[in-house]
Amino acid sequence: MITILDVAKEAGVSAATVSRVLNNKGGVSRITVELVYQAVDKLGYEPNIQAQSLRKKETRTILVLVPNISNPYYAHILSGVSDTTRALGYSSFICNTRGETEQEREVLDLLAKRRADGAILLASELGSNWLLEYAEKYPIVQCSEFDPNIPIPHVSIDNYNAAREAVRFLIQLGHKRIGTISSTNNYLSTHLRLKGYRDELAEAGIPVMEHNIYYADRDYNFKSGKKAAKAVLAQENRPTALFCISDVLAQGAIVGAQEMGFDVPRDLAIIGFDDVEQTTIYHPYITTIAQPCYEIGKKGAEMLCQSLLNQQDGKPAQSTSAHEVILPHKLVVRESAAKRINLLDFPAY
Repeated sequence: MITILDVAKEAGVSAATVSRVLNNKGGVSRITVELVYQAVDKLGYEPNIQAQSLRKKETRTILVLVPNISNPYYAHILSGVSDTTRALGYSSFICNTRGETEQEREVLDLLAKRRADGAILLASELGSNWLLEYAEKYPIVQCSEFDPNIPIPHVSIDNYNAAREAVRFLIQLGHKRIGTISSTNNYLSTHLRLKGYRDELAEAGIPVMEHNIYYADRDYNFKSGKKAAKAVLAQENRPTALFCISDVLAQGAIVGAQEMGFDVPRDLAIIGFDDVEQTTIYHPYITTIAQPCYEIGKKGAEMLCQSLLNQQDGKPAQSTSAHEVILPHKLVVRESAAKRINLLDFPAY
């Protein structure tokens, strides 16, 4: 059986150095790391993860809390988390919590029972101060959604400026009567996207019409997006464009508009948010704000694994000040948003 001593001999380093490399301890040069992994590959060395875990009192398992696993937005984030944790020697336990605090608490209690080492939360709502009682003891990372008032590491995008960019694009296309389909949930992204919508209209000198702001269900489901779109389009002075805070809502809005006899984008421009795979399943392909979902999951997993290593070195489960990572977003222009052309149908203010 190949041992760590065999790997050390092949790489020309000490067994302690091999151990540091394989356990991501740091303090080893890039060249040495490459030599160790080359030796591991050449010899086919497989570390005994179970034995290591018992010695270190680890489970090598990470909890991943998802509010709605059927939402396609989370698919690539979960892929990023899973691929990264697996590469670092951890298993991921995905928990569908339906966004209910009681269920989230129940899952996080597994940390106290030593059935998991840390947790990644994909949808923390604002006001989740209760998370601190767990974060003070165990490594936790907020991924995508987070509460800025809670000192827990998080990774996300700039939702406020992304929303402004989306609305600005609609304005540049000539639209002035721009509505939005938001949500009734209490996520920071929802608040920031609505604020970005309002502020961009205000800066352009376009009045914000409250009757053009509609709210879909808290989980951004397709049916509620369709219902909200039909409601806003039933008005006499209906919008010529809609900013939807998720692609699933945008898909619902497109179908709702079409069922009412409107053509998208000729009669109604629609822009979504997230860039899920379904945006290009059927025409019109959806213009949207693309989030780097896989990278969000990957970075969140890396941050958590680093916290786990810090804890093994005797450092606190969380730093006293939250570590924040903001990844770039991108406007992706497709077919669902076009210049306003039916001027006679939609008189100006």
